[in-house]
This record gives sequence, structure tokens and C-alpha cells, in this order.
Amino acid sequence: MRAPVAPAVSDQPDRPDALRALVRENIAAGLFHGAEWLVARGPEVLDHRAFGTFDGARPLERGAVFDVASLTKPVATASLLMSLDLPLDSPVARYLPGFAGGGRDAVTLRQLAAHLSGLPASRRLVESCTTPAEARAALLAVPLDHPPGETVVYSCLGYMLLGLVIEAAAGEPLDALFARRVAAAAGMADSGYLPLERGVDPARIVPAGTRPHNRGRPGVVNDSNAWVLGGVSGNAGLFSTAPDLHRFARMLLLPAPPFSVQPMFAPQTPPGQPARSIGFEVNAPEIAPEIAPENAPPQAASCGPGFPGEAVGHTGFTGTSLWIDPRDGLIVIVLTNRSAITHRGNLAPMAAFRRAFHRLAARLAPQRPC
Repeated sequence: MRAPVAPAVSDQPDRPDALRALVRENIAAGLFHGAEWLVARGPEVLDHRAFGTFDGARPLERGAVFDVASLTKPVATASLLMSLDLPLDSPVARYLPGFAGGGRDAVTLRQLAAHLSGLPASRRLVESCTTPAEARAALLAVPLDHPPGETVVYSCLGYMLLGLVIEAAAGEPLDALFARRVAAAAGMADSGYLPLERGVDPARIVPAGTRPHNRGRPGVVNDSNAWVLGGVSGNAGLFSTAPDLHRFARMLLLPAPPFSVQPMFAPQTPPGQPARSIGFEVNAPEIAPEIAPENAPPQAASCGPGFPGEAVGHTGFTGTSLWIDPRDGLIVIVLTNRSAITHRGNLAPMAAFRRAFHRLAARLAPQRPC
């Protein structure tokens, strides 16, 4: 892969041409095979394009189905948490009695959802577990690295546990809950877990890379922890499209959404810690979790400088992202298959691409006058 490409210089940087040039140049540089993006202000779509290919050969089309990886956290898990109206300050152990001892009794749902639980970032459960039952038992036994409520550590394990909490509270599997309480409410007909089992045409699914567990089969989740949980997890496993993610964002921006969304837009973390809401990163200086070395200095949020300061967003390991400005209705969705090129070897160039893309997208949709 060549060096990451800086945004193309344009005499009119607010025009969609600059976004197209940036994407084309990064496809040529080998960052990803293809990209689909959608920039909107509320229901008004300002730019929606797909460039490149599914797999290096077949042209990518708009409306393709992507493994959105950690976008599962806000779109499915946090949304279901709010939809069920579970008390955010109730202990996890109320719903998962096995999550006890070693300080775990004190961990709350809010702390799981805002990455304040004290849990480590991740564990490769696939190395020690072969069934969903074994993975669930292993999750309940993971010790805390920090006292709960003090330190933000982006934790996939926390959202895996949150998925189990939601299932226990509702008495229903996470995939069925998402389909009924989120996808149906937002009109997301092409989104859900286990796309092959739901009858999605495999030709619509963008390959997300070859892992030992999925053997490169499109439609099998890229995340190994989600896979060992049966493909349905609170941290990953959702497949979606750019139009569906636009529908989701529009639902959150409604004057009267179907469930309370205020905690999804408001920081839940203490001063001096990276700003996290229920489900989202808040646009504030922060270390990008997927590339940050230990003790790295703070850096801009994944949307980069120049994006509205009250925006919330999230990235997905496979090369996806969603950012929403609740003040002005700006929505930016970028879906790529960067993990089809290399599993971890292009994370830093991908972060640079995201910052450049969002800077240009913010110029495409200047803020409305007050």
C-alpha cells in the first residue's frame, strides 16, 4: 500500500468533487477496494456515491450491505438500551448475577455504555471458547483492570456484556430485539444480524476480509468475538447500508423519537476523560481507540478538526463510520472495506482518511445561520 493520500486541493472545497477525488486517490493507494458515502442534512441528501469495487473487480453499487463492525454499539446496543428504558445506574449484576466479585458488583449499565466499567479493551475469546455458552461464561469472569467509573477504556467486552444484559432484561435474543425495536422503527429494511440467515443476497454483501473463523465468506462477521457468540453480539455483528444508517440517524434527530435519545448525545464521562455518550464518541480531543499506543498523547476525535463540536459518532474496525451533528442535522456516513486489504496494517492511514473526509464533508454542508 502506498502512503496515505492527502485531500485533493480544490478551488471550491465545498463541492462534492473534492470528496470524490479523495476517495479515488485512496482507492488507488490501496487503502480499500471501495467506498460508499452519504452526506445529508436531516432528510436532505447532499451527496451519495459509491466508488471502487466490492473485491478488486466487481464495481461497488450504492446500497451495498457492509459489515459495520463497531457501529453495532450505537446503532443496535445503545439504541436497545434506551428503547428498553433500563435504569442506567442499575448494577450489571441485577441482570447478570454471575458478574460479581472483584469490584464487578459496582459496575453499572451507564459505565458499560460509556466505557467506564474498568474492563480491559478486549480478550480474544475465540482462542479459548468454541461455543456461545463458553464465551458468555468467559465474559462474566473477566476481571476489572481499573475501578469502575474513573477511567475511560474503550472496551468491546463492555458492549458484549451490555448485549447480554439487554437479552436478559427483555427475555429475547438481541437480533430479534434489534429487528423489532430499532430497525422497524427507523425503516431499516436492509439491516440486521446474520444476513445470510435472513436471506440477503450474498452478491450484495461487501467482503470484509479473511479471518480464520470466516474464511473470507461475505456475510460472516469479521469480528471473532462476535462470531464465537453466534454472530449476534453487543459489540459487533450488525450488517447495514448507507441509506439505512441515514434512516437511523434521522430517527435520532426526530423532535419526538421512539425512545429517549438525549443520553446518546450528552457526555457521560467525568471531566478530564475522553468524552463518551451512551453509545457514541463525542467530538472532543481523544485517542482513537483502534490505533492508539499505550500512553499516547490526546488527538482529535475520529472525525478530525473542523467538524461540529457537538457532534457524536463512531467508527467500525472494518472501515466504517457514522457522525451526527444534533444541532444542525449534519449526517456523514462512510462505509469502506479497508479490512479486506489488511486486518490491522492500514489503521493509521484509515484514520487520516477519515479526518480528511469529514473536514471536506463539513464544508459541503456549511452550518445554517442562527
